[in-house]
This record gives sequence, structure tokens and C-alpha cells, in this order.
Amino acid sequence: MNALLISINAKYIHTNNAVRLLKANSDFPCTIKEFTIKDSINDMIDTINNSDASLIGISVYIWNVEIVKTLLQESRPSVPIVLGGPEVSYDPETFLSLPHVSYIIKGEGELAFNALLHAIANDTSCDNIPNLSYIKDSQIIHNRIQEIKDLNTLNPPYFFEEDIPHIKHRIAYIESSRGCPYNCSYCLSSLEKTVRFFDINQVKETIKYYMKHGAKTIKFLDRTFNANKKTLDLIQFIIDHNNHETVFQFEITGDILDPKLIDYIHSHSPKDLFRFEIGIQSLNETTNLLVHRHQNNTRLFDNIKHMVDADIITLHLDLIAGLPEEDKTSFIHTFDEVFKLGAKELQLGFLKLLRGTLLREEADTFGIIYHQEAPYELIETAVLSQQDITEIHAVEHMLELYHNKGYFGDNMHELLLNQPSPYQFLLVLAKHYEKHNYSFHRYQLHDIYQRIMPLLDDDEQYLILQDYLMRSTIKPKIFWSDTITKATRRKVLEYLAELTTIPLHLLFKHTRLIASKTDFFIVYYKADIPQSFTIKKDFIN
Repeated sequence: MNALLISINAKYIHTNNAVRLLKANSDFPCTIKEFTIKDSINDMIDTINNSDASLIGISVYIWNVEIVKTLLQESRPSVPIVLGGPEVSYDPETFLSLPHVSYIIKGEGELAFNALLHAIANDTSCDNIPNLSYIKDSQIIHNRIQEIKDLNTLNPPYFFEEDIPHIKHRIAYIESSRGCPYNCSYCLSSLEKTVRFFDINQVKETIKYYMKHGAKTIKFLDRTFNANKKTLDLIQFIIDHNNHETVFQFEITGDILDPKLIDYIHSHSPKDLFRFEIGIQSLNETTNLLVHRHQNNTRLFDNIKHMVDADIITLHLDLIAGLPEEDKTSFIHTFDEVFKLGAKELQLGFLKLLRGTLLREEADTFGIIYHQEAPYELIETAVLSQQDITEIHAVEHMLELYHNKGYFGDNMHELLLNQPSPYQFLLVLAKHYEKHNYSFHRYQLHDIYQRIMPLLDDDEQYLILQDYLMRSTIKPKIFWSDTITKATRRKVLEYLAELTTIPLHLLFKHTRLIASKTDFFIVYYKADIPQSFTIKKDFIN
């Protein structure tokens, strides 16, 4: 008896813990085969058709479910297939109707999968296997749902020798808990009945193991990391064992974040060791009540401002467009207020009506129309038209290009923060892109800078060009009109040569100059790190 476990990840850098948990907790040999959604589907079909396993398991999510459906239609496996994962857990009837699917595991699968392997190996009944749905005598049988009470009875999925060469190239995922204490009706995590915790010492050993083998990013899968009473203990451990190479990511509920924990990190941690992902989603109180989300916006904003001001923790804030009763005016208010908190990353997401969620059941109540294929993104709501959503999508593209991707420095960040409405500024920029038929996806770096210039005044252009010059380690291309004459350039560089130890001939060869009404800004590119100098224009007189 042996099993083939297939995962189809969104990106190569992702690691599927689910199939590793099944393997780690199986009494039978299991082989893991990982693909990405960009891999050849024919290779996936060949893997299934040529497998000599006794059972094939596939992990199913919103990003791969359509691929999985195609696989099941086109492959010809000689053994039964079991599906697991959030995409199949809440609609087993639909997925049991697909070709070659004999079993569905709903929710936690470690114990159920091992029990299923034993039942198949011994030709015994599946009736008492928790979390299993299957067909028996032309009837679909749904066994009882059972959470694993003690997570520490599970074998961990982190220590497979064959994974060691890949650790430094992928995100390393760790669970320190399962479940969520909140009941947001658009989120699958709200369906888990209890919050349960793994032994903190085992978590620490996993961290040390990953760091030993070169992990660059360790991300905790906990839905609310700071719900754990031992959060400070783990934060202290990470700081004490900092190797100056690994960063740690957590999903944090911002309004319950203890200010003492924030202060401890600010006092003891180096910059950017920690990355906090904070879901704000909406500031509309009516909307939050309708989706059963309880959020103290005042306390949330105070905590975020505290972290932004200290600039020790990297912050990633999340918004969701399309929640019930949040119209465009309300969403723009949410966007502007959250953007002006000053976090370096703001993700603008769109509501997805996930299988199993209460909001999917209530979609008609709020006039929500959504795509029937994954990822089930909304099309419109009773208060947000398709045109509104198209507009917000356009703003989201500009947000990614001009804020989140890190193509610019602090000057662009400040420029956006100083707008009366960052949303409206990004919308104007989006319309500028549309007018000139600029691509959101095919561009050179200088294109991103060049395209925004017509929307800026002279002082703003001067600041944004500083961002452009400072982000390159080699002398970059000029895309703007260079109004500095050769004679003025010579005077500036001769003056700079007198102020520094840099020979004049090297300054001529390795510098770029721009000018404002009052200053010259010069960047020297001879070294790996560009050096900048600002000189007042009045020296010429």
C-alpha cells in the first residue's frame, strides 16, 4: 500500500504543508509530487496515469481547482483518487461527481487520510473514518466532522530530508495554532470551532531548523498569531536567535495587539526582522457588523501609527472591496484613511465568495453577484456597480505599480500621502494609462517613472527623479528633458570635486544631475552604492 500526494502551488516559492502533513502522519509510504499552476498540465496527467500508487491524493484550493477539474477529466488513473483542502471540504457532493474521485476529506485530513489508507489496505469499511465523504451503494455518505483536539499528537511536516535543498529558495510555513477566534462571514477560518495551539517548544525547534538550512522567509500560517498567550515568548525567541538573514511574517489582528508587545519589538528588534500583515478590510461600521467583524478602529489606528512612526516592523495592510453595504464613496473613505496611515504596503483585494462561507449563502441578500468559477470574485453588489468595481481595479493596478512593488523611494511615498485623496490621484493616473494605452504588465522601470511625469508639477518631478536616480546602482538612462547646459554641468562637477575627494574625470563619467529652482541633485555611481549630493544653486553666483 502506497500513496501519491499531488500539490499544485500558485508559485514555486510556496510550500504545501498539507501534503507533507499527510505523509508525516501516514503509516504507509507516501510520495509527494509538487507542481505549480504554470507547469504543463500534460506533465501532471502523465504523473497520474503512470503512477503505481494504490491511492492518489490531490490538495485543492481556489488557485488550482480549475486545473484539478481538467486533470480529472483528461487523466486515466488506474487507482482511486481522494481530494482534500478547503475548496472541496464544503461541497463534497459536487467533487464526488467528478471522474475518478472516490473520496473527499473535509477539513483536517491527517488522521482521516491514514485511516483511509488502512481501510483500503485491509478492505474494511470506511464508515467510522471522521471527515470522510464517499459513495457507497450509489449513495453519498458523509461521516462525522471531528477536529483534532490535541495538535501535538501530530507528527510535524517540516523535517523531510528531501526538502532541505529547497528551503533557502522557498517560503517556509509554520503553524503555531489552528482556528480563529473571530467569525467574519467571508472567511473560511471562521468555520473552525476552536483555536488550538501547537507546543511552543516544537515551534522553536522548527524555527531553528529552518534557519539552520538557510530559510530567508518564515511565514506563520496562524490566522490570528497574536491570539496566542505565548506570542511574546516566541517574539523574544526570534529576536534572541536572529541570524540577520531570515525574516518572519505573521497575520496580526491589529486592534487587539498589545502595545507592550509593540514596544518590546521596537526596543529589542532590528528593523524589518518582523513583517505584520494586518487585515483592516473596511472602516464602515455597518459593513463590519453585517459580516460579523468586530473591530475597534481607534485602537487599530493607534497601534498602526505607533508602528509606522517607529519604522521597525514592516507593515502590510489589507482592504477588501465589495463587502456588503460599502458603496464607492464609503470604500474611497476607507482607502484614503488607511493609506494615510503610511504603511509601506497596502493590498487592495476584492471580495471572493468562498465555498462554505456564510456570506456566500447570504449573497442574494446583499445583491452580490459573483463568478461561478474560482476564485469566485464578485461582479457587482447592490451598492457597488460593475463600473465601480472596474474603476477600483484600475486604482488597484496603480497602487501596485506606484506603491507596493517598491519601484520608488520615500519621495513617491510622501507624494501620495500628501494628496487630498490618494484614491483619486491613483484614479487620475489610471485614466492617464488608459488614455495612452499603457500596459500594466509590460514595461521597463523608466517607463513607470516617465508615465507619471505629466501629472506632476516641477517640484514633484524633481523629487520623483531623485527616487529614480537613487534606486539604480549603475548610471541609469535619461528619459526626461535634460535642461542643464554643458557649461553649468562643468561648474557643478568642478565645485563637487573641490568638496569631495572624487576626481573630476570620474564625476564626468559616472554622475547624473537634475535641478530644481534652488538646488542641484547629483548622484555618483562608481561604487556599488550610489552617493548623492545636493548643492545650492547660489554657489554659481
